[in-house]
Amino acid sequence: MARFLVTTSKGLENLLEQELQSYSIDNIKLSVSSVWFEGTLEQAYQVCYCSRLANKVFLELTSAPCSGKDDLYQIAQSVDWSMQFKDRSTFSVDFNGVTEKLRNTQFSAQVVKDAIVDLFQDEFGRRPNVDKANADIRIQGRLIKNNAHIFIDLCGQSLHQRGYRVNAGRAPIKENIAAAVVMRSGWLEQTEQPLIDYFCGSGTLLIEAAQMALNMPAQQYRRVWGFEHWLGHNPNLFEQVKTQADAQIKTDLKLRLYGIDINTRELKTAEQNAKDAGVDDFIHFQRGNALDSLIDFNEAGHIISNPPYGERLEDELKIASLYLDFGAAIKQKYENWQLTVISSAQEQLRQLKLSASKKYKVKNAALDCVIAKYTIEAGSGVDPRENMALEFQNRLKKNVKQLAKLAKQIPTECYRVYDADLPNYNVAIDVYGDSLVIQEYAAPKNIPIEKTRARLNEVLLTAPGILEIETSKVALKVRKRQKGNEQYQRSTNRDEYFAVQEANALFYVNIHDFLDTGLFLDHRDMRLLIQQQAKDKTVLNLFSYTCSVSVHAVLGGAKQVTSVDLSKKYLDWGKQNFELNNINPAWHQFVAQDSLEWLKNSKQSFDLIFIDPPSFSNSKKLETTFDVQRDHIALISNALAKLNAGGEIYFSNNLRTFKLDEAAMVELGLTFTDLSEKTLPFDFKRRANIRQVWKIQRK
Repeated sequence: MARFLVTTSKGLENLLEQELQSYSIDNIKLSVSSVWFEGTLEQAYQVCYCSRLANKVFLELTSAPCSGKDDLYQIAQSVDWSMQFKDRSTFSVDFNGVTEKLRNTQFSAQVVKDAIVDLFQDEFGRRPNVDKANADIRIQGRLIKNNAHIFIDLCGQSLHQRGYRVNAGRAPIKENIAAAVVMRSGWLEQTEQPLIDYFCGSGTLLIEAAQMALNMPAQQYRRVWGFEHWLGHNPNLFEQVKTQADAQIKTDLKLRLYGIDINTRELKTAEQNAKDAGVDDFIHFQRGNALDSLIDFNEAGHIISNPPYGERLEDELKIASLYLDFGAAIKQKYENWQLTVISSAQEQLRQLKLSASKKYKVKNAALDCVIAKYTIEAGSGVDPRENMALEFQNRLKKNVKQLAKLAKQIPTECYRVYDADLPNYNVAIDVYGDSLVIQEYAAPKNIPIEKTRARLNEVLLTAPGILEIETSKVALKVRKRQKGNEQYQRSTNRDEYFAVQEANALFYVNIHDFLDTGLFLDHRDMRLLIQQQAKDKTVLNLFSYTCSVSVHAVLGGAKQVTSVDLSKKYLDWGKQNFELNNINPAWHQFVAQDSLEWLKNSKQSFDLIFIDPPSFSNSKKLETTFDVQRDHIALISNALAKLNAGGEIYFSNNLRTFKLDEAAMVELGLTFTDLSEKTLPFDFKRRANIRQVWKIQRK
């Protein structure tokens, strides 16, 4: 009896074991992402040709304890390679696993390759060539629990690639994973019932279902095998296995399989794939939206789907909404039907509002997924959002009613309507014109991640409706402690800017690409104060970001404004803000330099200086780190040297634990007035400690 290793995707081991048992293989041992069995070559051929779950079938040639390079070389040379393949055949070696002394799989593969080449060279005076891309013989080495195993790969190309799927579509599911979904659904025991996929994409789930119902071998269309150049290959035996398997194909079944997708291109791909798979007569594809293209039946059946998932954080809103609406729709139409879903958006599965009878973890390529099975219960016909997060919805409605009126008095299109008012909904919600930014604060470590994600989903699904904002204009961000300039780093690359109003000023904001939007809402009153104080003055704006304070200073009648920031990109953004307000940027200074260094070296002086430094910065562009608590007196002292007689410094920062060194301020001969409460905007009254501001003057 030979020993074989059959690999699969993680999570399919038990299903693969059951499949092997159906081939009368009984000496089976399960491992992670694989199954071992002892059996005959005929059984191995059957697994290669028929298995719907396997990725590879390896024949073990030898194994032995291995402590290092020399052991591995000797183990590889213990195989009589001239009995495995001819020297004119090309070969390649792959390796899997590491030990303390064999830490690099490429090195281990090279050791095995050298052992094989040396053996041929010693025996025949010539050696076979290596071809990594299209080798005739593929050899696999594995280190498992300090033992080295050497295998022949009987398959070549992975068995999950059936050959019918030339185009996999936008979000492909591996064929063997699709087969597992069908198996888990239970439909194969009831193939007379209808089977529907409302997110069919390129059709893989339905094609696998049809082929399994028809008892078609998984590799019926494969023409190239890894064992073709193996000297142990028995062509007659393999043809016999194929003939026996092909004879089991059913041709008289009547199947009712339906594939629905909103994307016309995907449907064309699905139709072509089904044709290439030989099952196009059994599947009906049609274009439609999963929420309003539900098919009528007079009997129960099955729905299987691989619904879309979000790759970007802001996509979670669309996905959560889709799952919620899809769950509500099928409850109205398909009571007592079976629903089987595979998804990597595991938190969003909760939005189906169904209780799973079974859940199976599985790996689809690099994605951690779950196969969930449900019995569909009758729905109430009420929008599921109405009963969701009622406490949060009521608070948000109350806030909007009050704050929208206050915003109109300024007027401003940008204001905060919710700021973690309720401990269970730890988010901030900001309105930017006709758009919305939802910021999730990092949850305490003692709160289970499942709870925080569920509550965030409730916010995402209800807040846009209450605020009458389109879901496409909602951005989701995670607000946590940032290091250095992290808050200014690009997170996406959409480059979508739009203008918003703040009093008599206009500003460009970008709600998607960065953690911050280009406009700090908590500084609104401070900006308006600067506008009131700037008439006929020279103004310096340090750490200017997108120059919103500078714009207000100019609109207030400042003679000349200098904006200093380390980032040229944000200064360019600031220049665009100037132009948006019909201000010629050429009449003012924009300096792309470290504010601290510029302050030390500049010869200019100013009537009004605004300083709003970061709490901490270790930017690579800086020679040293900056800590506002540690360095604020030196910063203010340097600014004081640039202040004209009778001038004013406005010093602000957002470090909540900040303590002004009052003794040092007195020693510098300064008076300082705390303006934190006076400059706190109406929409931030609930967080009085969010920032601190002082007006500083010489005595």
